[in-house]
Amino acid sequence: MRGRCSRKLGLLAKAGFLLWLLWLGYLLLERVSFPMSSSTDEDEEESNLQARQLAIEESGIDGLLAKPVVIKPLADDNAPGEWGRATHLNLSPEEKKHEEETVERYAINIYVSDKISLHRHIKDHRMNECRTKRFNYRHLPTTSVIIAFYNEAWSTLLRTIHSVLESTPAILLKEIILIDDFSDRAYLKSQLAEYISNLERVRLIRTNKREGLVRARLIGATYATGDVLTFLDCHCECVPGWIEPLLERIAENASTIVCPVIDTIDWNTFEFYMQTDEPMIGGFDWRLTFQWHSVPEAERERRKSRIEPIRSPTMAGGLFAVSKAFFEYLGTYDMGMEVWGGENLELSFRVWQCGGSLEIHPCSHVGHVFPKKAPYARPNFLQNTVRAAEVWMGSYKQHFYNRNPPARKVGHSKTKKKKRNCKYL
Repeated sequence: MRGRCSRKLGLLAKAGFLLWLLWLGYLLLERVSFPMSSSTDEDEEESNLQARQLAIEESGIDGLLAKPVVIKPLADDNAPGEWGRATHLNLSPEEKKHEEETVERYAINIYVSDKISLHRHIKDHRMNECRTKRFNYRHLPTTSVIIAFYNEAWSTLLRTIHSVLESTPAILLKEIILIDDFSDRAYLKSQLAEYISNLERVRLIRTNKREGLVRARLIGATYATGDVLTFLDCHCECVPGWIEPLLERIAENASTIVCPVIDTIDWNTFEFYMQTDEPMIGGFDWRLTFQWHSVPEAERERRKSRIEPIRSPTMAGGLFAVSKAFFEYLGTYDMGMEVWGGENLELSFRVWQCGGSLEIHPCSHVGHVFPKKAPYARPNFLQNTVRAAEVWMGSYKQHFYNRNPPARKVGHSKTKKKKRNCKYL
């Protein structure tokens, strides 16, 4: 009897040891198959991406309509800059010199940019109401995305293009229109043309002389076939879901110019800083320099939800969407504006005084690389602001001249005429 008990205890001990070995093996296999990410946020973001993809697939035909022109490649968590992370490189003295040369040439660290994928993923930290909002794609207007550039770096330009293609539903995007404003960099000639020829819905237009931002954009607008003109700068990255809120708002009110929230992409590390709280609105000082301001309490009280568009007195000017018909009704840009600078305030004044409105949509996010310094001069900024003051500011223009005495010496005999139904400030 005692022998039998001993044998049973021995068998149980062996079975227990075997089970322990199996459990240990399972844990080791699980760790190999599913390695721990370097960041809990990255795991969460990957999970969110899978959830959104599943939601699209489960939403039937509407999900199919939401699919972008081009499907973004899968994320590489170990790649430089992936998920909008900062990129820090260990460089040799020679590489460091090359990096400094790119910063001097472009006012952006293009050496770092070139190391980052043209298809990198950005974490979507928008408000939950924005991420879960559904859209009736059949009733949204189409858009033409217009991107003007002059001697832009290769990687930032192409990353902008791919970002639009990979984040904009195919049913909504008519085309991307690239306007080369007489660039003289060799890589922007045949090399760019050949690259673009392999992309879907991208058209390259070249000017015959240096036109400046305003006229280059207008040239692009003449080629646009979409219902809405969406203007972007040439060093941007769009967050998925960026275009739908803009187009939905214009479908509701065609006399509204709508801007996305402009997130910052660091010029040196390319870290993507998404604004997760209430965005700022545009303003200006009496020198007619654009400024950012907090949302007034009256505007907060007017809005019924935190994802409702926010009225803004002015816009930064680089990124916005407008009905093509309304843009033409307004008279488009003032063709007398030279190169760039001041055109954003001029158009802001015009839309408010000619029966329209200007808004920032908290659910639309686009990242923008703000260069270390202006990549090229704007010698006509004072002349441009004088034109805006003379046409749109009425008696308030005296505040502008008092703060800007040199402006009194600038001629303005050929300022743009006001439209019939527009009012002074």
